[in-house]
Amino acid sequence: MSKSARIFFFLPLLMALLFAPGRTAAEESMPATNLHRLIASHPQGWLNTARPLTAEDLQGRIILLDFWTYCCINCMHVIPDLKYLEEKFGPELTVIGVHSAKFKNERDSENIRSAILRYGIHHPVVNDFDFSVWQGFGVRAWPTFVLINPKGTIEEIYSGEGNREAVARDIERLQSKYAGKINTAPLPLALEADKQPPTVLSFPGKLAYAPDFKGRPALFVSDSGHQRIVAMTPDGSIIDSIGSGSIGRSDGAFDAASFHTPQGLAYNHGILYIADTDNHLLRAADFATRQVTTLAGTGKQGYERSAQNKPALETPLASPWDVAFYPDERHLAIAMAGTHQLWSYDLDKKTVSVIAGNGRESIDDGRYPYNSLSQPSGLSAATGKLYFVDSETSSLRVFDGGEVKTLIGTGLFDFGYAEGRRGVALMQHPLGLYADTAAVYIADSYNHSIRRFDPATGMLSNFAGHGARGSKDGALAEAEFNEPNDVLKIGNTLYIADTNNNAIRLINLDSKQVSALPVTQPFAAEFSDNLPGLQPLPAMRVAADAPLAVTFPLAPGWHINKDAPSFLALFDADKKPLASFDTGSLKEGHATLPALKAGAYTLQATLYYCQDKEGAQCLLKSFSLMLHAKAGGHAEIVLPLQ
Repeated sequence: MSKSARIFFFLPLLMALLFAPGRTAAEESMPATNLHRLIASHPQGWLNTARPLTAEDLQGRIILLDFWTYCCINCMHVIPDLKYLEEKFGPELTVIGVHSAKFKNERDSENIRSAILRYGIHHPVVNDFDFSVWQGFGVRAWPTFVLINPKGTIEEIYSGEGNREAVARDIERLQSKYAGKINTAPLPLALEADKQPPTVLSFPGKLAYAPDFKGRPALFVSDSGHQRIVAMTPDGSIIDSIGSGSIGRSDGAFDAASFHTPQGLAYNHGILYIADTDNHLLRAADFATRQVTTLAGTGKQGYERSAQNKPALETPLASPWDVAFYPDERHLAIAMAGTHQLWSYDLDKKTVSVIAGNGRESIDDGRYPYNSLSQPSGLSAATGKLYFVDSETSSLRVFDGGEVKTLIGTGLFDFGYAEGRRGVALMQHPLGLYADTAAVYIADSYNHSIRRFDPATGMLSNFAGHGARGSKDGALAEAEFNEPNDVLKIGNTLYIADTNNNAIRLINLDSKQVSALPVTQPFAAEFSDNLPGLQPLPAMRVAADAPLAVTFPLAPGWHINKDAPSFLALFDADKKPLASFDTGSLKEGHATLPALKAGAYTLQATLYYCQDKEGAQCLLKSFSLMLHAKAGGHAEIVLPLQ
């Protein structure tokens, strides 16, 4: 489609999105049977279902259609409304997502599946890749809800955000009108979440770096799908974690605080600043006190577009997506994706102010309030300038001296994969970047690539990846990523948050090679009263105040099974773990416990071991024994495997 054709086709959709009223009158309905068939018109495009839904599956139901596209911040904002309605009305409401993609990348069912997992969507979703359902219902904007009554005709249509209460009232009216006649039979669901194997990281979002964290360098990762932030060594060993892992917005101790899809991170002087995106909050994690506190926001989505020096804790934010220190370390710039703006948080005054973006979703340069942005999603400060990517206009822009200037990108529907200067170069929904004096590296998310912009020449070039989704290491041009979200440079290495691959990838700038960072989670055993194959051992007196050796000699021709979950752990008198070792640490047949103070302890272990030959037998034994640490005790414990 030509540029002019794209503008002609999409401009009405854009205008509807920006200016549509919250609720429209129901339009003339098509026959019920045709309407149900229209919804079920993509027999191979269903997700969260065991099979494609049919028109017969949909008959007699109250149905709420959600027309969405997963790049759209407004569509993300209504996901909590859908969850609220699903919980409120239970089996008497059937919610179906109709994914009608804006970007080419979003037409791919596998990419939609990743978005479903990332956003925690548990209702059926149909991939409306050709806009046939969208056009059949006369939809004009993302997001749009369509309410269908049990007769199979359109009851109401709602455009934009803020319609939850109106939808709830209309569903209650239908419940009353069709009481006893509503089809509540379970649909054939098969949630994508149940098909996903566990991973150490889940949809990692943004990255930050501390050159001296507890005496060593550390990489911070917003482990967004696990609702936490982790600190790891540059070689991938996780050394700390912030967040309970549950969705919430509680402050407090690191292991009790809660987040909702945290994204942007910035570290300075022992404090990690966090864009808690779906909670609409700015948070801080203090490593001295190991406490999380809220700095800005109220926990509710805000619509403020002209804030100036407003009290931070009294001013609602809107989907803060990234943070960066700018113009100095006492001010945090915030990519406020939800209102298409850049804000600033003053760490001393504890106030927030708009610094760019009038709230209109567009790509106007100049000074505030004349400039406009489109879902800014990544920030990086360098050489006194604040570089940012505007994801909905697929653009690279810079904030400098109070003015916004566009470096790459031309409009809301101009996207692709091309090198060159502005007007020729194209990206597709970039989400993150890293800038220094020599270059700007960009996570060109929907092109599954890392791009390089040269500030001196204005040229955008391909750097790593080739525009196709995948997970492949190797040379730059051959490597593959899956919707990378952020880039961070440490020394001669680029760290990439490879979001949909649930991985951190490395680009060595010297060798020009891409590799995966082997992220390892510290093993933490739990005390068990039901160990498999338990062999109780008598209590033992062991040495106090000295390291304690534990050995489990293997007969010749036997080895610890590297693919089985062996463990060894030491517990105190309250059954709390003091030291633990996993399979990788036990493969040599020994471990060393830390020096014990005088007292009582329990040692537990489960060990899987096999013969060194193909098709050989494998055995397991578990041990549990009481240890009494005293002066003059044994310095070694032997666990008899044979």
